[in-house]
Amino acid sequence: MDLILRESKTSAHYSISYVLAGSWNADPSVQIDFQKALLENGLEFSQSLFYKNGFQLRREPPSSPLQILLESPAPQIHNLKIIALNPNCDLDYFCREAEAVTTAYQQIWPAEQYQILNTSARIDHLYSTKVHAFQYLWENRLNQSPEDFKALGGRPVHGGGLRLLIPPHAAEGQEPVTIELRVESFLREPRKLLVETAFTWPKPRVLTDGERFDPRPYLEAVENYAATEVWNFITHGSGPAGS
Repeated sequence: MDLILRESKTSAHYSISYVLAGSWNADPSVQIDFQKALLENGLEFSQSLFYKNGFQLRREPPSSPLQILLESPAPQIHNLKIIALNPNCDLDYFCREAEAVTTAYQQIWPAEQYQILNTSARIDHLYSTKVHAFQYLWENRLNQSPEDFKALGGRPVHGGGLRLLIPPHAAEGQEPVTIELRVESFLREPRKLLVETAFTWPKPRVLTDGERFDPRPYLEAVENYAATEVWNFITHGSGPAGS
């Protein structure tokens, strides 16, 4: 009997984030121009929040949830973040929306070149399990005994997981990437396993005139890694669950 069901996978989070060098015009009128550019690129937002060093746009259901954060955390540095929490769309749809956001950004804040200090992307998946997800991790994946928890005073353990950090490493023909993995029981639904895969590309890059941010390859790299290496990792040594 499979204890973790691959076909049950759902996506709980998509995001991509850029840290850029240089200042940007945060004047409210320019921010409104940005919303107009987003609308011209097919994106309409129902909520907006403006504050001293940035602003946030939010789109709520029934459309697929989407957030844009543009803020300046330090002088000559600003962040562009595109986030979908509990999306009701697939990755291809989110990639197209992220492309529309970055296109609108370049229309409103044009530059001869953009210096991107780093790029980050994250995807969360949920998998159904036949037993408590932490029980699966502890006993089936890690081959540990439930008796070990008696050392904690005999109290029941309702959840837990693993967190791994893989330092920057460059595969052949690819730029270095830092990988963070979080695999844990989903507290709201104990028979679901939350798998968070996050990549950060720390090498700065420069976009010259005519070049695009092109978020799709970054998001697809995370998705492919989560579907292969991460899946093999969470099912390795778990008997029939990895079949």
